[in-house]
Amino acid sequence: MSFVFDVNKAVACAAYITKRCDENLSIFILLKMMYGAERHALAHWYRPITGDSFASMRKGPVLSRTYDLIKGDVLATNSDMIKWSQHFAARDGNRIRLVSDPEFGVLSRREVLAVETSMKEISALIKKHGLISEKLHEEWPEWRDPSKYGRGSIPLTLREVLAELIDDESELERVLLEIRAVASAKAALQVAA
Repeated sequence: MSFVFDVNKAVACAAYITKRCDENLSIFILLKMMYGAERHALAHWYRPITGDSFASMRKGPVLSRTYDLIKGDVLATNSDMIKWSQHFAARDGNRIRLVSDPEFGVLSRREVLAVETSMKEISALIKKHGLISEKLHEEWPEWRDPSKYGRGSIPLTLREVLAELIDDESELERVLLEIRAVASAKAALQVAA
């Protein structure tokens, strides 16, 4: 099951973090803060912020489409890449640089709070532990080491993430059904538009 990816929210979320942390931010830190915000949103209201899909990579979970946009692995003519490129310079090694502010109003107040919460949590882990990828593997037990499967990354399903956030199996099933219904409605509305 996947959500409908909202490039406007992905750009706004990435820009919000980049603007508040360092306008020339580490891609690793940005991706961890964005994943943490998505995880927070799923834990508290069972909805994502960006609708991005998840992947487990060697240094932890990431938002797949956002990472592809950062790497430039999306066709330059793709509307998501065009949108991304309007606000971020091409990747410079392991850094990302914001070049123009997007519309931040696409993020709701609770989405901004989820982003801020994640920023604080990741910043605190960095301050306490320095290098944090191993620590995040403990903090985010849904992560699986892709090298055990001979790969650089493996998909991380919504069920795997939510199973770490919701203890009751029947509640997990109810939430997954609800999320599927909302995602289907959003997809239908997007096709109709």
